[in-house]
Amino acid sequence: MEFKSRFNDLKQDISRLKGQKEQLQTTLSNYEKRYTQIKTEINLLTNSRELYQKGSTTLRLRISERFANLASRALKYIFQRDDIKFIVELDIKSNLPSATFYVEIADHRMNPKEALGGSIYEVIGVCLRLVCLEVFGLKGPLMLDEPLRSVDETNLKNALEFIQEYCKETNRQLFIVTHSDQIARSGDKIFEVVQQNGLSLISEI
Repeated sequence: MEFKSRFNDLKQDISRLKGQKEQLQTTLSNYEKRYTQIKTEINLLTNSRELYQKGSTTLRLRISERFANLASRALKYIFQRDDIKFIVELDIKSNLPSATFYVEIADHRMNPKEALGGSIYEVIGVCLRLVCLEVFGLKGPLMLDEPLRSVDETNLKNALEFIQEYCKETNRQLFIVTHSDQIARSGDKIFEVVQQNGLSLISEI
């Protein structure tokens, strides 16, 4: 009887251990599947990141090249100098992309503000907007709010001509909101906005 009892106990232990083994095998199989899934996800994320970085780099280069070319063209036209060039240098700082702007005059590179004063930033700002419209394929008119406020009267005429010519080339309508009489007179149509009793009234001049 004692032998039979011990035998039955062993059978129960073996059955319990088999059940635990099956559970462990199932758990191991699930972990292996999840491990395979994680490896697949890691590979996908790695490939996606590399693709994104390549695409981002390509886009930055594309924008910077077109921006530099358009800004150089604008500066030459506005300031009437053939020896002027706008330069964009791309870099990575603290794992983030950065860009540094220079103006080169007669092979001498300098900070834009040192080169032509504060007016250059407004010219550059307009150029960047124009480039973004084209690079990203954005349709519709170009709308400028109080542009070129720091550009002196002599260069303002050239700046307006450049913007108008560029809009004609790209088939864009140009809208400018301004308090400047000189800018207003450059338009094909002029509308005046006045306030009366809290209402904005628009009339063509």
